[in-house]
Amino acid sequence: MTATANTTSGLRYQHNRKHKEPWQPGRRGSLCPPDIGLSQAQQLLKDSISDGQHRYAVSNGRPFKGQDDGTGVWHGYPVGWVEVPESVRKSFRDSNLVKRHDIQRFWKRTRP
Repeated sequence: MTATANTTSGLRYQHNRKHKEPWQPGRRGSLCPPDIGLSQAQQLLKDSISDGQHRYAVSNGRPFKGQDDGTGVWHGYPVGWVEVPESVRKSFRDSNLVKRHDIQRFWKRTRP
């Protein structure tokens, strides 16, 4: 069973077990930090920036990417800053949500 969070913003988050411990053999993807629960993931989605097809959010300097599954439900996972469009990185920097050292630290995707 999967959990889904509803929000008044119209964006709905649903977690995907492949991004949580324990790592599932044969699955691809990155693991979400253990401290990111359903409510925080929904908040990240609500506060995210759209680049058209995807949405991006940041938590503790680490970037997350959201994808719509085609039914209006969003799934998110950690990515490296290298995968975030420059315009989105600039917006996060300009809003003081991320610092230069965060971008350097999480440039490539890392396990939590």
